[in-house]
Amino acid sequence: MMDSLNTALEMRDISKSFSGNTVLDGVTLTAHAGEVLALVGENGAGKSTLMKILSGVHQPDSGEILIDGQKLNFSRPGDALSAGIAMIYQELSLAPHLTVAENIFLGREPLRVAPLGMINDNDLYQRSQSLLEDYGFRINAKTRLGRLSAADRQLVEITRAIVEAKRLIVMDEPTSSLTSHEVEELFRLIKDLKKRGLAIIYISHRLEELDDIADRMTILRDGKVVYSGKWGEISTDELIRHMAGRELKEIFPPRKASIGGVKLKVENLCRSPKFEKISFEVRAGEVVGLAGLAGAGRTELVEAIFGAQPLESGRVVLNGVEVDHFETNQSVKRGLSLLTEDRKRTGLCLNLPLAANITLANVRALVSGGVLRKRKETAAANELINKLGIRPPSPSKPVGRLSGGNQQKSLLGRWLFAKSDIFLLDEPTRGVDVAARSEIYRKINELAESGAAVLIVSSDLPELLGMADRILVMRRGHLVAELNAGQTTQEEILKYAAVEES
Repeated sequence: MMDSLNTALEMRDISKSFSGNTVLDGVTLTAHAGEVLALVGENGAGKSTLMKILSGVHQPDSGEILIDGQKLNFSRPGDALSAGIAMIYQELSLAPHLTVAENIFLGREPLRVAPLGMINDNDLYQRSQSLLEDYGFRINAKTRLGRLSAADRQLVEITRAIVEAKRLIVMDEPTSSLTSHEVEELFRLIKDLKKRGLAIIYISHRLEELDDIADRMTILRDGKVVYSGKWGEISTDELIRHMAGRELKEIFPPRKASIGGVKLKVENLCRSPKFEKISFEVRAGEVVGLAGLAGAGRTELVEAIFGAQPLESGRVVLNGVEVDHFETNQSVKRGLSLLTEDRKRTGLCLNLPLAANITLANVRALVSGGVLRKRKETAAANELINKLGIRPPSPSKPVGRLSGGNQQKSLLGRWLFAKSDIFLLDEPTRGVDVAARSEIYRKINELAESGAAVLIVSSDLPELLGMADRILVMRRGHLVAELNAGQTTQEEILKYAAVEES
């Protein structure tokens, strides 16, 4: 451990309440130069609030922040940036209408004529492209950000934060939408940042990845520090016990489902250049995984199956009936559902109550005489809130104020209320803590045991190996392998996913 002379950050006795609800209670945290501090805890433990206080988004009710031993007050994010603190937020803070380069240097653009504020466009794009290539990110700096995938937008966010960071960088779930190869590139970058003397606070629900980069850890539970120490000095089981206040017996619970008839069948689906000639089946009681690197076409494929994106050709057959892939409503009526990759951008109505979000896909069932019956809506929502264990169990609470795990459960509830029995789940545990992940896996197993067909798209290979019966692998828009999940490895999946590089 570094000595106190190398302490970059101290947060002492930080407390914060919102509307009488205590979110942080006397939290003390220390980060050292050239070191990665893993900040872990369940959703709702207070991690993001603590980091928003550090970045100047919120101000603490009490406590103090010291940078290099000097007490500072951050009344706005610009104050934290001036002190050399940069943030990579779990929810991206980029401008989709600007180019990649413009996002990277937003507010710090290189100028051609400084007094006139004229931006040097050539320098802007050259410097941005050079940074992206140095970091191993295959992104064109002139591309408009809104045209990028969620994974590439995350890489741009990382690049911008590295440019901003002078003393400390906070990474909040930076790998949530990245493939294994991109995670390796990020970890290489982190090790380089450590050598340059930066302090790094790293928040992640993927505990297994922290073995590669973490030096120390601080565990939060219910707004309090419950453990601090060197990474690796306690077992994963002990760590989870500290996080959850209970023991989780099985992250991937066993499933007892009988495989039945074909419920989802796709034949020769094409949408060039995203994917071509894709054919596969998913049966009742079966969980099928869909693996591949970023850009392989996985998200585009499931969106097209659902009808949210156009198809050039091919057939989609749901429960034995071919559907018009331009009619999403027809697919929903036939039992098809889609839990999207980005729940906040394309899944949830964040400002609407939990009850409205749960009933959204089948709201006609609540209408009588042309009027929405609010009592029926509340009753239907309460039934699913209790069934899925959504917390807090308040149907009137805006869904945007729920934790990530509870937001995912609310989306599952939406499709259960719509009486779906074919589930397309795109990154279903992205940004979800280990306890909530286990609960979501249990619900997926219950769906399969009830006779539903489930297709899971995931960049988390242990998740696919732990949950799927079969794993389909995509590479550059083509289906290149079908593997038995119980008889394959991460290495074999990656070999198929990236074979074009060999």
